[in-house]
Amino acid sequence: MSGHSKWHNIQVRKGAQDKKRATVFTKLAKAITVAAKEGGADLNINFNLRLAVDRAKQANMPKDNIERAISRGAGGGGGENLVEVIYEGKGPGNIDIIVETLTDNKNRTASEIKSIFTKNGGQAVAPGSASWNFQQRGYIKLKPGEKLASSEVERTKEEAMLEIMDLNIEDIEETNGILNVYTKPKELEKTRKEIEEKEYKIEEAELILDPKNTLKLEAEESKKALKLLEALDDYEDTQNVYTNME
Repeated sequence: MSGHSKWHNIQVRKGAQDKKRATVFTKLAKAITVAAKEGGADLNINFNLRLAVDRAKQANMPKDNIERAISRGAGGGGGENLVEVIYEGKGPGNIDIIVETLTDNKNRTASEIKSIFTKNGGQAVAPGSASWNFQQRGYIKLKPGEKLASSEVERTKEEAMLEIMDLNIEDIEETNGILNVYTKPKELEKTRKEIEEKEYKIEEAELILDPKNTLKLEAEESKKALKLLEALDDYEDTQNVYTNME
């Protein structure tokens, strides 16, 4: 089974505390603006924009904020200086870490990411030193017991797994009542639509970096690693943080 390990998701789901909400919305707005600038404002055509908007909705970002971010990107009035830069690192227990950022100053971001690693028991590493252990995949999250408002169909976890396994997916696993579905990157949107057509309510659908090999740390190292991951995720230019820590 796969080891979906995305710190960003943990961080967003774990609370959206008021003091962090503004920072989360700023990061989401950046991603929406850049996606709209690169591929246009039509969510039906621009898959990256669709994913960015879906993530914003999952974080309860106000509709007006989403629409303004799309307008800034599609109108060419924002996001013109933002570029995506990916950093790799090692953390406590030698875990692998990937940090995806959007920045208007690569030198500043590189220096500050390196400092976060160093101050929290990790180190930034050369490209390829950690990324070899990750593969891009489509990821869909749903709860079998939840359904679309229009649906009268209710299925058990077992029924749902069997039904989804018939689709063109790579893997499916169940964790605490949640179904995690993995697809090839190019199959994500097609599979998402097929699952919705079967009247399941999808909680998340996005492209992720999934670790090929995972590590389970001892309690003390795990605590240190979580501190590093949280510091990386809190950084203003960070979009996503991935790790192979279980």
